[in-house]
Amino acid sequence: MKRLVFLVFPAVLLTSCLKDEYDFAHLNTKTLNPGVAAPLINTDLVLGDLIESVDTNLIGPDQDNLLHLTYSSNLFSYKVADLITIPSQSITQAFGLSAFTIPAINTSASVTLGTVVAGMSNPQKSTLQSANGSSAPFPAIPAQSGGSVAVPTLSGFASVTFSSGTLSMDITNNWPTSLSNLNIEIRNVSGNGLVATFNYPSIAAGASASASASLIGVTMKSDIKVMITSFSSPGTFPIAVPIDLSDDLSMDISTANLGVASASAVFPSQEVLNQSIESNLSMPNGAELNTIILKAGAISYDIDYGIRENAQLLLTLPYVKKNGVAFSQVINLNSNHITATNATGSFDLAGYTFDLTGGGSKVNYLPANIVASVVSSGSAVPINSTDSVKATITIDQLAFSYIEGYLGTQALNIPSDSLDFSFFKNPLGANISLADPKLTLKLKSSVGIPINGDLSALSVIGENGNNLAFTGIANPLVINSPIVVGNTAITNIVIDKNTTNIIDVLSSNPKSIIYGMTGTLNPNGKTTNFITDSSAISVAMDMDVPLYGSVSGFVIKDTIAFPVQAFENVLTATLRTNITSEYPIEAEVQMYFLDETYQLVDSLFTNGYEVVVPSSTVDVNGELVSASTKQTDLKIDEAKVEALKNVKYVVLASKLATANGGATAAKFYSTYKMNVKLGVLAQVKIDIKQK
Repeated sequence: MKRLVFLVFPAVLLTSCLKDEYDFAHLNTKTLNPGVAAPLINTDLVLGDLIESVDTNLIGPDQDNLLHLTYSSNLFSYKVADLITIPSQSITQAFGLSAFTIPAINTSASVTLGTVVAGMSNPQKSTLQSANGSSAPFPAIPAQSGGSVAVPTLSGFASVTFSSGTLSMDITNNWPTSLSNLNIEIRNVSGNGLVATFNYPSIAAGASASASASLIGVTMKSDIKVMITSFSSPGTFPIAVPIDLSDDLSMDISTANLGVASASAVFPSQEVLNQSIESNLSMPNGAELNTIILKAGAISYDIDYGIRENAQLLLTLPYVKKNGVAFSQVINLNSNHITATNATGSFDLAGYTFDLTGGGSKVNYLPANIVASVVSSGSAVPINSTDSVKATITIDQLAFSYIEGYLGTQALNIPSDSLDFSFFKNPLGANISLADPKLTLKLKSSVGIPINGDLSALSVIGENGNNLAFTGIANPLVINSPIVVGNTAITNIVIDKNTTNIIDVLSSNPKSIIYGMTGTLNPNGKTTNFITDSSAISVAMDMDVPLYGSVSGFVIKDTIAFPVQAFENVLTATLRTNITSEYPIEAEVQMYFLDETYQLVDSLFTNGYEVVVPSSTVDVNGELVSASTKQTDLKIDEAKVEALKNVKYVVLASKLATANGGATAAKFYSTYKMNVKLGVLAQVKIDIKQK
């Protein structure tokens, strides 16, 4: 603040030295002491003009010409968007492989009588071989093995271990004799592993019999064999029967209700997984969001794919769209056909819009779809019923450009800071009391969220270093919020003498103002919010202080060099001022004369300060009643003049105060004027003696 100082210093000295060239030889010579009088100043000082010459930025008139001190400053801007974060979202889901099946097995085999006879011992072997093609009694055959026969290679797998199922064998006895205690094993050709055992107690000639075995836990390979481990026959003696060594035992092998635990098989190209994952966005503070538009973000995946075959995975987020197209990406899995495949990677989500309503009325809804399709290599690969797909989908590194929905109830905390209030500093010890100051805090919000604020941190540090808080400010403070994206809502907080202690605060001559704010978002509960990445609350301070108040004890001093040569021919001098003033302030003046060591030599007024500039008369409202007039004679006698010849410096001092020693508050108008008339009467000495 520029201080207005009205200081009248009567220090006009007139020195005149006359010398004539006339011959005064016949006159009595002596020194003459004439008196010289002259008007020096007659002018009007208009307060508004003085203000313009000193300060045009802070002080100016209103429409009624009342001068105001105005000041504006931006206190802070807080980006509320930084308060809203979207945590990383993780969706983990495991999917079992749909049951792998192999086609039902239906195959057959046969063993001819001649093949079995070839393995018999005599006399049965020779008897039957001799009777081939004729009729003869069929000899009794003691228990013995009947050899083995290969089964046509099975298709669809190389090896399979069953979790369920049965294996059946239907035998038709085309031999001309009945069979007893027929035992048959099915074994894998490779490794000779046992698959099933069948027992037929008796099968008459031309008859059929069936037997079944469980396949649970049984491993079958594609190459199997049938082994007749034991059989016997009672023969037909003495009845002759047609003997034909090409007659056979016909065996039909079939399976039912197969379940595969594991296998080594050709996995055909097919869709093996089509799964929807129902998930919800996890948000703090009970937030329920409808829409998010991302300016940055990524979706990463970590997939353990248990099938040992090449595959393609299609990952789709049906309600996450960019330019109207849903997010959908293909992930290729290249298997080594031995172990499970792990695939990781990420995709950019910048520019995508999340419709978290699911196209309806849901909130925080974030479903995903995974479709897996095997791309067959045409070779047998390991397959196990425990094979599964485990997918972890993570959405992170999220930075939004827009959010809509309910952002929850949460605290707002804008840290305290301070601003220099140096224009209120008063190093001169003045007492200043303002009658009608006003601060307006202008809160601008581009945040589409209802906010209640608390400005109790607003305070000042006074000249004495004490902290003085503002009181009377509404708490909670309802901060207006915009209803349209891109708009700004303004909340004006007026701090004046009617509701707050602003007069006491500013009377402390504050050096700095401390500000900060706490608050609550959505203090009244659930409502629809919106926020952009640039949404902020800013607070600007506008101060408007009418120059209406009282001042006392305002002392101004300055030291200047003293023009001692001006008093060389001066005997005495009187300086007269006539001042008529509308200014509601008076000035007391004193001058101290110092020698070259800055020791006091003399002062202008013996009795201390004297009022030189009078204060006008004002009423109880600080309005002008009448101008005041004062005449002041400042006399400098010969002794003082003589003393001034040793003066090197002069200290000019002035005390300023409103009327009644600063007890009366007054208003200052730009139209106020002061008429100053200044004249001088000096007695000088002139030596006219001819040299």
